[in-house]
Amino acid sequence: MSKRDYYEVLGVSKSSTEKEIKKAYKRLAMKYHPDKNQGDAQAADKFKEIKEAYEVLTDPDKRGQYDDFGHAAFQNGGNGGFGGGFGGGHSQGFGGFEDIFGGAFGGRSRGGFGSGGFEDMFSQHRQPRAQKGQDRQFNLTVDFADAIKGCEQIIELPVNGVNKKINVKVPAGIEDGEKIRFAGKGESGINGGPAGDLLIQINTRPHATLKRDGNDLICPVTTDFVTAALGGEVEIQTLDSRFKLKVPAGTQNGRKFRMKEKGVKSRKGVTGDLLVEITVATPTNLTEEQKTLLMKFKEIA
Repeated sequence: MSKRDYYEVLGVSKSSTEKEIKKAYKRLAMKYHPDKNQGDAQAADKFKEIKEAYEVLTDPDKRGQYDDFGHAAFQNGGNGGFGGGFGGGHSQGFGGFEDIFGGAFGGRSRGGFGSGGFEDMFSQHRQPRAQKGQDRQFNLTVDFADAIKGCEQIIELPVNGVNKKINVKVPAGIEDGEKIRFAGKGESGINGGPAGDLLIQINTRPHATLKRDGNDLICPVTTDFVTAALGGEVEIQTLDSRFKLKVPAGTQNGRKFRMKEKGVKSRKGVTGDLLVEITVATPTNLTEEQKTLLMKFKEIA
């Protein structure tokens, strides 16, 4: 009985990945395993067929041989190269090898079977596999305001042995540590494979006063203890605006005032809040008159 195509046995296509082949094998092996089908000769034969196909198609060298020559690649026995016990037949000697493969290689082999001649011919016949080039990653540091508002910079990067100029468009709202991917701008592929990707990690310089928490902006403001006690106004300076905030009487140190949608607009279009954090300054170097007044306040408080 002629042997079935290994891809057909596993129910996969010739373009299937090794992962897909392993998945198919696992599913079929569980179904036809002898432990689950004791006494079933057909299931046992089916399991052997599945295992044989799996062992060939998950070995890159054996799969390459099978793709080129089919089952004939394993019908001559031996411990290496062709054979390995998959064909199940007897070796036909060197003459049989030449009958099967002489036409494929265009004539006689340059060496005896097992002496390296076959391996030399096979390596010349089979094309090396294409491989994707390596990804490359670089860092780009931008100002705090540029990360929030967005900016554009041209940088030179050493890719593929020569410096490349890359126009990096930093989107508004990007967070510290986020990466921008340029598909196909990395290292060149091998044997005709696609180029790798270029990744630019954005690092943000800290701001003199403002801090960022997700999409919220935190703005610390210092006020004197009289304004905090009696109420008043404090001036707020953000990235591109200045305004006054009313502070109610009795404001405590560390209190935060939330201003809706005055923060960072994210890349998804969501705008955070502005949090104004009050720090009450304790006076130093008081005059004698000030000390006296404070003592009187303490006495009547």
